[in-house]
Amino acid sequence: MNSYRYRVTVEMLNGAKGEPVEGRALSFEVANHDDLLQIAARMRKRLPYAAETAASLAIGMKLFSEVALVHREDALFAKIRPAIGEFVSELKSLPDESNYSLPATSE
Repeated sequence: MNSYRYRVTVEMLNGAKGEPVEGRALSFEVANHDDLLQIAARMRKRLPYAAETAASLAIGMKLFSEVALVHREDALFAKIRPAIGEFVSELKSLPDESNYSLPATSE
């Protein structure tokens, strides 16, 4: 399968109480069959969230779903596989520049 290659880096900026943290980071390389940057840009347009939140969702879902796809025969993913497919289909069905809004919550 043809794949894009990415370097993913997560760098801790602040601790739980807001204190600055230096030198804590995780970096790894990963392959994915999709253009993750294009997908993140599309999700920023489609979802009614802050750009950082939409990009985080897009990248997190694509990294997770790629592992589930590569290991689709693994029982660990058996129960969640249908839900991943439904969720991704729903995301793909949203139009660009969506008027999609979150459901109202009852409080």
